[in-house]
Amino acid sequence: MALSTPLPKGFIDEMEALLPEESDLLIEALQKEPEISIKINRRKVTDPSVIGYADMQPVAWCESGYYLPERPRFTLNPLLHAGAFYVQEASSMIYETIVKNILPMAFDTSRTPAIIDLCSAPGGKATSIINAVPDGIFVVANEFNSQRAGALKENLLKWGYPDIMITNSPVSKIAKAGYAFDIVAVDAPCSGEGMMRKEAVAREQWGPGLVAQCAALQREILEDACRLLKPGGFLIYSTCTFNVDEDERQVEWLVEEKGMVPFDPGFPEEWGIKGGIDTPYPCFRFMPHATRGEGLFVAVMRKEIDEDERTVALPRLKEWLRKNIKVISDGIPEKEPKGRDMVPCSQWALSTSFPQGEFEEVEVDEATALSYLRHEALRLPQEIGKGFVVIKYKGFPLGFVKNIGSRANNLYPSEWRIRNL
Repeated sequence: MALSTPLPKGFIDEMEALLPEESDLLIEALQKEPEISIKINRRKVTDPSVIGYADMQPVAWCESGYYLPERPRFTLNPLLHAGAFYVQEASSMIYETIVKNILPMAFDTSRTPAIIDLCSAPGGKATSIINAVPDGIFVVANEFNSQRAGALKENLLKWGYPDIMITNSPVSKIAKAGYAFDIVAVDAPCSGEGMMRKEAVAREQWGPGLVAQCAALQREILEDACRLLKPGGFLIYSTCTFNVDEDERQVEWLVEEKGMVPFDPGFPEEWGIKGGIDTPYPCFRFMPHATRGEGLFVAVMRKEIDEDERTVALPRLKEWLRKNIKVISDGIPEKEPKGRDMVPCSQWALSTSFPQGEFEEVEVDEATALSYLRHEALRLPQEIGKGFVVIKYKGFPLGFVKNIGSRANNLYPSEWRIRNL
């Protein structure tokens, strides 16, 4: 259903000045229904039809992305909770393609590389980055806001990539690590103009003061991002807004003041992605009237190579982060204490490195899967042995129970349980 909150007049005036030939099309598009899209987990899903949604159409700029004809009740699909797919706005999926394109140039093959997503919650960009990289690359997902960091942790543990560290610290504190990362992603806090089709709050909170406030914060984050980027590494900068102060002007500052080198990832013209506005540098705009998605600005830059600059080795980086940064998950937990015993974590069952065959498994139907996800006790078939058992739905692990015969105690994380069906 289209939003009833009107677009701010000041925003409309701004768009008419910024896009004199396209503003009418943009304003019209912002009054329409948003697209519904999902991204599959390429490490878990080989056939997208297993997700269970009909008439899926591919997202042009992301091999893992699909549009749905209408919005289902995603919570009722157990495969969402299994980390088989992620509900994500289509424009943001470009991160997967960007990272794939720059991977061959970003890494020194003599060492294990590292990537950090500095403003990561709720996890859409981080899961796209993970989809793009081969196994073994160290990925850090950071979120400053503690409440948002909880959702980030849940989403990434369900995604199941084992070489992940999830942190909850100010970017300025992480920047003290020095030249530590081969790719730094900054999906910066912004005024949210590009989300005005989806979120009433984006319309309600908009104003010139917010734009100025966001631009100042973005500049601080980008300053720290440059401090973290290894020579020869890549910076990905994005916002979900339209104005040039938060977009092109930030890129110009990075190039002209910080010495970053603009990079064109080479998007095909048929994708419909617009170029930057009033800038000599390669910048890219997803506009709702031209692409099937919400508003997104993105630019890619590379740090000049300087052989004299010392970089941080991966083992020392990991140790430094553990000592100096608030780490809320260092990899995917495998076991945890319960009373006098150590019991397997349900998060472990969701990991793509989970050892198959180590525990007994039981396949359940949809109703039982949803009961499990509500954190209810289950009754398993009599032939299932006592002890720790993996619950599966359509072949995808959901987590553990402890079968004691008369019932199976639910070991699904209580903070993840489905509360409303």
